[in-house]
Amino acid sequence: MNLRFRLLFGLGKVRWGALLTLPALLAGCRHESVVPNPVVDYFPVVVGSYRTYAVTDSVWANARVSVASYQLRERVAEQFTDAAGQPAYRLVRSRRASASAGWTDDSVLIVQPLTRAVLLTKNNVRTVELIYPARAGRGWNDSAFTASPDTITSLKRFYAPGVGGPYTLPALASQPAKTYDNTVATYKVFSAQDNDGLRRRSGYQQVYAAGVGLLVRRRTSYSLYITNSDGTETLTPNVQRGVAHREVLFETGTI
Repeated sequence: MNLRFRLLFGLGKVRWGALLTLPALLAGCRHESVVPNPVVDYFPVVVGSYRTYAVTDSVWANARVSVASYQLRERVAEQFTDAAGQPAYRLVRSRRASASAGWTDDSVLIVQPLTRAVLLTKNNVRTVELIYPARAGRGWNDSAFTASPDTITSLKRFYAPGVGGPYTLPALASQPAKTYDNTVATYKVFSAQDNDGLRRRSGYQQVYAAGVGLLVRRRTSYSLYITNSDGTETLTPNVQRGVAHREVLFETGTI
């Protein structure tokens, strides 16, 4: 069992071939009584349910920003059994420009809620979104299925302080602010090349609520410098180039 968790949570090196059996390894842990705390479901998937998000995308070019707003809906379309015999769910992601517009299917995600982890496949890339039980400061390799042998032990995603605490969603035009009692936040650690704290700043955060799912997702990547004609670089107080993406939950329901 220790080897299995070394692979997923970055506690040691294993051979590349072991990745192919990781879903089975996780499933094999289900009946072992090694979990000190009860597992809370922060990523529920029920066929027919959906979550709708208000999305804002900001793009900077030459210190000027353009902003686009729209809505995304994630609908749990069906449950099936994958090639390893594990339950999986197909999530259809749809997009519309506003509440008065019609939905257009945008992409399909595959979610596997295992006892020890939640796996997400998007654009044929599988990531580890959550591990259980959730503990503040606990980290894992979210790219365990795609990382090379040299980086398999890399801890990239972590639980933020305040696991199990409340979180308040900001008010939107269509609804007031709302507080969820039991939540967790995860964040991603970037290399100095992507986030040196000065010239480049990158961030990734997700907030989940027990029994609800994803509340907020934020992605940022900024460059705060200009390149001079002689090739030197000058640090600036404002964003020169970059992108920011934010999703905020505003509706849940069943179709």
